[in-house]
Amino acid sequence: MAMLEVAEDVSTIISKKYSKLIVRLSKENSYADTFDLDFDLIDSPFLPKWVDRFLQAQQRQDTISEPWAMYNLNNNWDDEYTVNFINSHIEVCNNIVPNMFDRTVSDVNDQDTLNYVHSIFELHHGQLDTWQNNPIFSSDRGDELRQSLSHINQTVHRLESSSAKIRVVYFDLPKTKQFTKDDYKLFTNDVTFGGVYTMYADVGKNLESLATDDDDHHHDFVPNLHYSADFYIKFHDKDGSVQQDLCNKFLHENIDYFTSKGYSYSDPRLTTGAIKLAQLNYSDKKEILTNISNYDNIQSAFIL
Repeated sequence: MAMLEVAEDVSTIISKKYSKLIVRLSKENSYADTFDLDFDLIDSPFLPKWVDRFLQAQQRQDTISEPWAMYNLNNNWDDEYTVNFINSHIEVCNNIVPNMFDRTVSDVNDQDTLNYVHSIFELHHGQLDTWQNNPIFSSDRGDELRQSLSHINQTVHRLESSSAKIRVVYFDLPKTKQFTKDDYKLFTNDVTFGGVYTMYADVGKNLESLATDDDDHHHDFVPNLHYSADFYIKFHDKDGSVQQDLCNKFLHENIDYFTSKGYSYSDPRLTTGAIKLAQLNYSDKKEILTNISNYDNIQSAFIL
């Protein structure tokens, strides 16, 4: 009983103490030139859990793993740059582990090759923190290998969506916390401009990915099980009913596969979407997008 009361007290303290999220953008070649995105945190039973993970990352002094992860908001990530970026990291991986990849990417719209490239990441990284037991990451260039595989993985995910967004991730924070049944009740497939949402924190393909990617290369289905400090900022509006219908149809048509993985049709772990964490304060969409387009680096994120 005492432990429950302590947990409730912590949640109350977090809910009362923190109400703002600030994400500071800068220019890669000028760290003093900054632009702040100001968000109101959205109070919910889940918010203290996410704040706890965020504060844990801050206390560990984990850095933002990919400060360049601003997608479709500036001119940095055209098709040619993206193809070259993926292939440069494929080359790094093959130099460290010969023949890890047996093909490269020539077209950002070649979904089969993108699925294949992602499957290599899955194969070697494993689920969540199991990569730590893979001897290929213990070599002198193990950290470089893991970083290149992570860059490839995240770039493939970026290509799976043409929407404008910022992705803030802390790869080194252990993924130890799982959503509860009550947490899944807060999931939504809807998106609002300037909304901050939880991110898929597992390794594999979740239901939404399988329903849209036509992926014959993936190694395992892993639904939205874990949460971390990671989050998306999305700069578009979307009615989630289309995605929900698509996922429901895919689930119904492939129920035998999901049953073989231990999931029933009504399993809450098959819930799609994300939990909304915060909302951007802004007055004009065009103005905010114009301001963001001048920046290419995620300098920091903090809560107040």
